[in-house]
Amino acid sequence: MKFSYSLIKKLVPAIKSKRDLINKLNLHFFEAEDLSGNVLDISIPPNRFSDAASHIGIGREVSAILGIKMRTYADYTQKCAEVFRVSPRSVRASQRFRVEVQDKNLCPRYVAQYFENIKVGPSPKWVKDVLVDCGLRPINNVVDIMNYAMLETGQPLHAFDYDKLAISDKRQATIIVRRARKGEKITTLDDKSYELNKNILVIADIKRPLAIAGIKGGKEAEVDKNTKRIVVESANFNGVNIYKSSKTLKLFTDASLRFSHNISPELTIIGLNRASQLLAEVSGAKAGQIVDVNFTKSRKKIIKFNLEKFNQFIGLNLDVKTVRLYLERLGFKINQNQKSRRKVGTPTETSGLITQNSFLVEAPLLRQDIKLFEDLAEEAIRLHGYNRLKSRPPHIYLHLSGFEDQIVLKDKIRKVLIAAGLSEVSNYTFIGETDLVFGKNWGDKVVELENPISAQLKYLRPSLAPHLLKNIEGNFRFFDEVKIFEIGKTFFRDNKNKLNEKLILGIALASKNNGQVFFELKGIIKEFFGKIGLVDYLMPEMADGNNYLQSNEVLKIESDGAVIGYLGGVNKSFVKGDAALAEIDLDALLKLVVEEHEYRPLPKYPSMMRDISILVEPTVRVGEIMQAIQEVDLKYIEDVDLIDEYDVASKRSLTFRVIFQAQDRTLTNKEINQEMEKIVKILKNKFKVQIR
Repeated sequence: MKFSYSLIKKLVPAIKSKRDLINKLNLHFFEAEDLSGNVLDISIPPNRFSDAASHIGIGREVSAILGIKMRTYADYTQKCAEVFRVSPRSVRASQRFRVEVQDKNLCPRYVAQYFENIKVGPSPKWVKDVLVDCGLRPINNVVDIMNYAMLETGQPLHAFDYDKLAISDKRQATIIVRRARKGEKITTLDDKSYELNKNILVIADIKRPLAIAGIKGGKEAEVDKNTKRIVVESANFNGVNIYKSSKTLKLFTDASLRFSHNISPELTIIGLNRASQLLAEVSGAKAGQIVDVNFTKSRKKIIKFNLEKFNQFIGLNLDVKTVRLYLERLGFKINQNQKSRRKVGTPTETSGLITQNSFLVEAPLLRQDIKLFEDLAEEAIRLHGYNRLKSRPPHIYLHLSGFEDQIVLKDKIRKVLIAAGLSEVSNYTFIGETDLVFGKNWGDKVVELENPISAQLKYLRPSLAPHLLKNIEGNFRFFDEVKIFEIGKTFFRDNKNKLNEKLILGIALASKNNGQVFFELKGIIKEFFGKIGLVDYLMPEMADGNNYLQSNEVLKIESDGAVIGYLGGVNKSFVKGDAALAEIDLDALLKLVVEEHEYRPLPKYPSMMRDISILVEPTVRVGEIMQAIQEVDLKYIEDVDLIDEYDVASKRSLTFRVIFQAQDRTLTNKEINQEMEKIVKILKNKFKVQIR
C-alpha cells in the first residue's frame, strides 16, 4: 500500500529521514520499501487494516517505536456535531434527509452528515501532493477531501450532491442501504456501466441506486462545480460481501480493499470528523446534523497480563515498568489496582487475581487483532525489538502423550504383518441388517444408529469379521490367495447398556486350493506375538463360536487369565474356499506386551526333532492333546506344534512335531526315544489314540 512520506513526517516530525523511517518499520513488524520521490510502499498485515492502513496508523506505530507522542488533531476522537442513535429501520434526524438500512448484516453501521455552503474548486497543493503520492487523481476539493481523509484515518468516505437526491412527499431526501434489484444497472463516476445482482449492496434514494456500497460512487449524485450542498457517507460494510461484489464486477478500489479486510465500525465517526474539519477549512462548508444508524455494540477488550508468564513465553527478563511502557505507547490502557485485587472477567481470561506482577490491559477499539494474552506479548516484544532477542535452546519438558504406546504398538503390528506377506485394508465402521447373521452372540450388544447414511449401513460394527470376509470374496475374483489384516474400532453395548468401543486387530487368510490356512494363520500369530513381546499366552480350543466359524476349529487366545482374542477356520457357507480369521483385542494386548526383551545365548548344541502321527476320535480337541504332551514330566522338551491334520474314515489324523534340546550336550537317540515313549503312553491312556 502506498503512503506519503511527507504526511507521515508531518504527523511525526521526529523522523530523521525516509531511510530511517523504513528501517524502523522493517525492524518492528511492517515491511516497508522506498519508492521514487515521497512515496513509500508499506505492507499492511490483513488483521491490521483497522488501525494501521492509514497515515495516522503508521504515524502511531512510528511514534510508539520512537517513544514520543504523535502530532494529532483535537477533534479526531470527538463528534463534531450532535449524533443521533437511531432504530434499525429509519429515523428522521432532520428535515433534510433520513437513512434507512435494510440489511444490518451487510451494513452494521451507516453514518451520514449534511453540509451546506459548499464552494467547489481546486484543492490546495498539500492535499494534491498527498493524493498523487498515494496514486490517486485530484478531482476537486470536495472529492479530494474524501480521499485525503481516507488516507489519513483509514475510513473510506463518499460525498453525494444533496440537490440530486430524490425528495419524498415529506420534502425529505432518503438514503437507502439495500440489495440491488435483479437487472438493475448503475453508471459509476468513471462513466462505466455495471449490471447488478441481488447479492450486491447499493446506496440508493427512493428512485435509483446512487453508489455501489463500499466500492464506487455513481454518476447520479456526483459532486460537480455546481454543487452547493452535500451528504457525506462514512459507513461500515460487510467485508465478505464487498470482496465478492468486487470480484463479481471486476471493480477494485481503495475503498473496497479496506472494507474487504473488515475494518472497525469505530472508524466511521473518526473519518467523518476529520472530513468535516477539512471541508470547513478547504471549501468553507457549514456542518449540519448527523444520522448514525448503528447496529454494533462497542465492547471493551480487557485482558490480564502476567509478567512471569510473559518472560517465560518470550525468553527475556523484562520488568513490569518496561512492559507497561511499551503497551501504553501503543495506545493500550493499563489498570493495576493493587487494593481491590478483584477477579478478572473478560472474553479471553476468566480467572486470576491482579498481583504485583500482573495487570489488566484494555485494548484500543481499533485493534481488532488483539484478543489473547499472546497478542499482548507479541506487541510488547515487537516494540522491544525482535533484533534484541537472543537465540537459545528452549527449556521444555518432554513427555510421551497418553496414546503414544498405542501408536507404537500399531506400527509394530503393521511391520510384522506386512513382513509376513499380508496387506492392510480399511473398511467402514458401519454394517447392515444382513451382516447380523455373522454373529449369533451379538444380540442386543449391537449399536444401531439413529440417523444412518443408508439402510445398508445402520449399525456400528461389533466385529471386523463381516467386512474382512467380504474383502476375501471380492479379492477371490482376481487372486487365488488372500492375506489381509485391519486395525480398527468395534462398538458394542455392555450389560448396563453403556456404549463401549475397542481397538481390534483382524487377520484373515484365504486360499482356493490350500487347506492349511488355519495352521498358517496360527503360525503368523505366534510369530507376531513373539515379535511384539507377548511371551505368556495359550491357545486352547473354544467350545462355542460365531456363525461364520467352524465349530470344531476355533481357538481362543488367552493371556494372564483373560481372553484377548480368537482364531478359527471360516465356515464354507460364508467363503467359497478355505479361510481362517482371527481377532485380537489391542487395548488388552497393550497391557500385556513386555517391552523388556530377555536375551538368551544361542544354543551350543543342536536340537532334535521327532514327529508323531496319531488317529483319534473327532470329538477330541487338539488343544487337549497338546496340553497333555506339555504336562508330561519331560526333561528335554522344547516345543510342540500341530503340523498336519486330515480326516480318515471316522477318525481324525493329527501329526505333531516335538522338539528336544539339552543345554549342556547333544542328546542321544536313546534319550529322545525314552521321552517319546512317555508321550505315547500318556496319549494312549488318556485319549485311546492309535499310533500311525
